[in-house]
Amino acid sequence: MSKQTTTYLSMKKLFFLLFGLYLSYPVFSQTTYYYPPGYFGLYNNQSTSARAQGMGFTTLTRAGIENSFYNPAAIGSSKTPIQAYANYANGHSYRPNSRYYFVGGAVRLKEKISVGLSYFSYQNPDPVWTTIIGGGTFDTDFFSQRAISILAAYELMEGLQVGLSANMMQENAVNGEKTNSDFIPSLGAQYQKGVNFFKSEKIRNQQFFGALSLSNFLFNGETNQEYQDWMSISYLPIILRLGTGYSFQLPLSSGLTSGKAYFREGAQAVDLRLDLQFQDYLPGGPENNTDHELSTAFGVGAEAWFFERLAFRIGYFTEKGPSGIQSDGDIWVTGNRAGFSWGYGTLIPTYQLTDGKMPFDIEVNLVTGKQITSLNEEIYTHPAIFADDTFQFAFGLNLLWR
Repeated sequence: MSKQTTTYLSMKKLFFLLFGLYLSYPVFSQTTYYYPPGYFGLYNNQSTSARAQGMGFTTLTRAGIENSFYNPAAIGSSKTPIQAYANYANGHSYRPNSRYYFVGGAVRLKEKISVGLSYFSYQNPDPVWTTIIGGGTFDTDFFSQRAISILAAYELMEGLQVGLSANMMQENAVNGEKTNSDFIPSLGAQYQKGVNFFKSEKIRNQQFFGALSLSNFLFNGETNQEYQDWMSISYLPIILRLGTGYSFQLPLSSGLTSGKAYFREGAQAVDLRLDLQFQDYLPGGPENNTDHELSTAFGVGAEAWFFERLAFRIGYFTEKGPSGIQSDGDIWVTGNRAGFSWGYGTLIPTYQLTDGKMPFDIEVNLVTGKQITSLNEEIYTHPAIFADDTFQFAFGLNLLWR
């Protein structure tokens, strides 16, 4: 690393240290920074699925291993005997260097039983913010959190999947050194049923979806962070999620796809879907903790698949965070979060195109757009570093065995 680069990084960290002192000094400001809960990198609603992220982060009712961190029942509702998935996404608007990685696989052991394994990682090299543990402030060149999940799902009755996951969580908050670890179990359920809401010959294959999940259902509301001689008790969120969805199919024909090998076995139709999702933090955690009063989220997403090959998606996501004026007169730095998301994808019929030599199809999903903002600009003017790069990118690759 050159001397010029080292000087730049030192000046940047010095700037943010002075900036943080300025915010906290009551003579100049009455601004309060909302310190997020434990494992905030994994719990800030960054999707593990590019498909769900393009639909307003509606992960709950979607099938597949890629959504299992939010609902373990997702692995049971997939119709493929073997799933393998990888996902990448860049990070938050006020953590501009952060990145998210997810890989996972699931197997259907019997007709009603599926098991899976996944790895979800939040990484932030050269973070803007310092790490605070027990009143001590530490500079770090690398901050990371990860969850390794073991999952099982069972079809309780036709259309109803129940799931359980064991999530081994770990945080490395100061230059890759371990600062805390926890075991967090999650429960989930998904339900799918054929319906006939609209009586029309053109509206086919109507389906209703319902889902719920409870993360950290043993209600362990605390996590102990330790580094050197410093220790603090951080809040570990207990998260309830509820979701619902509706899909149907409309006939569609096009001369552009007729006779093309890529579209040969795809339905001559467009499949449409709408999903809604609600999230809330439940009471629990350290004494006098009120985070559950500040953290709710809502997402809505729409998706259209053309000929079972090309998909387009749009969504809207809103999250209630601390905002406005507190009872003591202070104001929050971070505020409510809201914005649109969109994405697109394709299903590559590799099994058909290779005459069965490749025993799976490949689904590719992308998100390219503007990041959903996470700062309340009405009451807080943030440094330009948080606004310089607002491009949101996510990529998901799904192998679906036949």
